[in-house]
Parts: sequence; structure tokens; C-alpha cells
Amino acid sequence: MRYLVFGDVHANVLALDTVLEAGRARGVDTYLFVGDLVGYGPNPLECIERLLPLVENGNMAWVAGNHELALRGDVDMAGYSIEAAQTLDWTRKLVASKPWAKEFIESAYLTTCVNDLIWLAHDSFAAPSSGGYHRWPQNAKSELASVRHNAGRVCFYGHTHTMRAEIHDLDKGIVLVPMTPHVGDGTDPQPIRLKQENLGWIGTGSVGFPTNTHRRAEYLILDETDGNVWHVEKYEVAYPREEAKERTRTVLGAVCDKEVADRIARWL
Repeated sequence: MRYLVFGDVHANVLALDTVLEAGRARGVDTYLFVGDLVGYGPNPLECIERLLPLVENGNMAWVAGNHELALRGDVDMAGYSIEAAQTLDWTRKLVASKPWAKEFIESAYLTTCVNDLIWLAHDSFAAPSSGGYHRWPQNAKSELASVRHNAGRVCFYGHTHTMRAEIHDLDKGIVLVPMTPHVGDGTDPQPIRLKQENLGWIGTGSVGFPTNTHRRAEYLILDETDGNVWHVEKYEVAYPREEAKERTRTVLGAVCDKEVADRIARWL
């Protein structure tokens, strides 16, 4: 089976459409989403519309990101940026008017398991919804210990908007694996190889607000066709950024402070 693994769309439907199409072109069967579908971007309902049929058809598993939790009222928004607060306040009104969207947002758990061995989390598996950003190799120790404790083989996460992979190897211990995404046609020639005895803690990067140099939308494909050695392919793909920026300024400029809309557009 080939899984499209992605996260942090943040209501950027142009980037989401591009990634979903790229995944289909590379033969994905199932979709794994690590949260933050909404917040910041101008098209939250459209993004929900894209993923809802996948969930209803049993082809997608997902977890709530901190922006979904804030939308649901599950976390205190005191520490959220003005960009997050204003866009989530607007999104909350949109979602409240659409029962199908509200039900979708409320349906996600903090963590979930797929086929016994694959776990999904947003910010942390060891301490879900703690809000921390995983940036230091030593932090992977507790995350990989949680994967082992839960009899998993890999856990994918988001939140950082950065691709990252730490693998536990029996001989070398915890290894920070290089993450060089493939751009263009064809299959990633240097996927991460996850052997049966390995454990993986892997960040998906971001679809909607990536931090790579060219701001290309990021995603992974997990290929478990070979049960002994799984492959995690890494990709970046260009999407209509200028159109996304203009849409952000137009839509958000009407519902948020203009300075807020302009800042969000510059992040794209």
C-alpha cells in the first residue's frame, strides 16, 4: 500500500489540490493527515470539502492539529498569534454554519493508529497537544520510546512546518536522517529505508505554509509494499503561490485586519 502523508494545510486549498493530485499521480491508495487543516489561510471550508469524502470512504485517517483544537475550544488561545486568532475566529463562524464541516472538525482525535504499526500525531506522540516544536535530536528519544511502547513502527507528525526524520537503529541508536525532497517527475531516488527493526519519528513538512527555500508544498509517501523494508519518499511540488497570495489578501482582507492579511500572504 502507498500512503500520502501530509500536514499543515492551513486552509490553502490551491496547495492542497496540488498535493492531492501529485499523490494520485504517484499511485497513493490511502491518505494520512497530521493536522492543522484550518487557520491562517482563506479557504477552510473548501479544504474540508476535499478531505471529507476521503474519510467517509474509509481512505483517510487524521488527527487534530492545534488549530482544530482551538476551533473546537479544546485549548486556551491565550498564546496564539494575532494571525491565528483572527483567522480562527472567522473560521469558527464559517464552520458553525455548516454542520458537515463542524462534525468533521470535531471527529479527530489527538493521536490515531493505522494498521497497527503506523501512528499519527500533530505536535507530540509522547505528550499530545503539549504545543512544543520538535527541533532537537534529544527530544526524539521520548517520542521514539512512545512509538516502541505502543508497539508501533513509525509515527508521523506535523506542527513544525519542516521535514525531519529520526530513526532508531539497533546498531547506531537514534539517527537524524537527511531529508532532501525530490522535485519534478519520477520517484524519490533516495527514500528513507525503514527496516523491521527500526523505529521512525518523521515530520511531514507543510502543504500550505512550507518553510523550504522555494516555498513548495511538501508531502511524503509511505510505501509498505515490501513488508520487511518500508520506504518513505520525500517530495516538494510547486503550486500557484501568487494566486494563493492574492486570494489570501482578498478574502482575509475583508474579515481580518488588513495588516494581518498582508502578513499571512507574505508567509506563503
